[in-house]
Amino acid sequence: MNTDGDRILGIDFWRGLALATIFVNHVPGNVFEPFTHKNFGFSDASELFVLLAGVAAALVYLPQFETGGARLRGTVRIWLRAFHLYSVHLLVLLLCAAIVAYASLTLNDPRVLEALKLDTLLNDPAHALIGIATLGLQPAYLDILPLYIALLAAAPLMLMLMGVSRRLALAVSIALYLSTWAFDLRLPTYPAQGSWFFNPLAWQLLFAIGIYAGSTIRRNETIPGSPWLVAAAAVYVAASLVWMQAGFYFDGGSLPRLLWDFDKGNLSLTRLLHILALAYLVSRLPLERWIRSIAAFRPLILMGQHALPVFALGTVLAIAAQMGRIATAGDIFTDAAIIGTGLTLQIALAWALEWNRRGSQRRTGTRLPARAEAAIPS
Repeated sequence: MNTDGDRILGIDFWRGLALATIFVNHVPGNVFEPFTHKNFGFSDASELFVLLAGVAAALVYLPQFETGGARLRGTVRIWLRAFHLYSVHLLVLLLCAAIVAYASLTLNDPRVLEALKLDTLLNDPAHALIGIATLGLQPAYLDILPLYIALLAAAPLMLMLMGVSRRLALAVSIALYLSTWAFDLRLPTYPAQGSWFFNPLAWQLLFAIGIYAGSTIRRNETIPGSPWLVAAAAVYVAASLVWMQAGFYFDGGSLPRLLWDFDKGNLSLTRLLHILALAYLVSRLPLERWIRSIAAFRPLILMGQHALPVFALGTVLAIAAQMGRIATAGDIFTDAAIIGTGLTLQIALAWALEWNRRGSQRRTGTRLPARAEAAIPS
């Protein structure tokens, strides 16, 4: 991915696309859901989001971990960022719980709370509060930010390893990933007996690969490539498309689950290889030039530049949309109104935030360095 000008717009564009896709997929059953890319391959927007989060972490924070004196400052910056994400998660959870509770009361149907795993708030509020504070309570569709918080909280260790040796860091990450599958390592939920849907102990490998890719971009290094590697990636992506569209099933036989399962929570190898193959193929394209020349990409770029507030708004809107579809039984016109309005509001928020940011820069006469500005997941 090349840089040209002040920002690496490819990162912003793909992050914006991931946010738009997550919003559509978080309104299950709508008429647009079958057209999102989860139906055309083994991975989906979640893998893309985490991979780009790793890239952004490298561009923003890695320089401080390559010199010993700045590591403490870098660690504090990352943990403050993780706390900010934690605060946003609590607010989003509160708003979504209020929306679902209102729908449950209006429809006189407690199953609405149960469907989103929010019934604990009503049945056992004391333990539910502990679960909320510790991230152990993870309602449906509200479990992506806890994953990101956990990955970011542990990022200083990975960044320190990357500062010493990128190969060593990847080796440690791969070892943890394999151990997660071999010994069924998981983080427990609370108060319900279970485990996190997105297992940070497995997903950290994709985050680490993103950091590796980000360090490659930051150093202006060329991503290794060959016709054979491009062909292999293309064949894998095409095969996953055929597999998903044909609805093939394979029980794995005596093979380890890691090699054949499509477990999203533990990031199976099939899903990991798919997102990496897609990313590799995209990296071969002159994407940066295309993005800068096509005005229609601008809304997605803006969403990607202000990912956190857009994601938070999209999550709340998606839960509200779910409740609206339950109340109206849903149809193509309702779905078009819901999805269209939701995406418009997210784009409007991103535009307003960018307008305010640029106005502040003009007033103060300051601006962020090009590399950092391109990567900060605001």
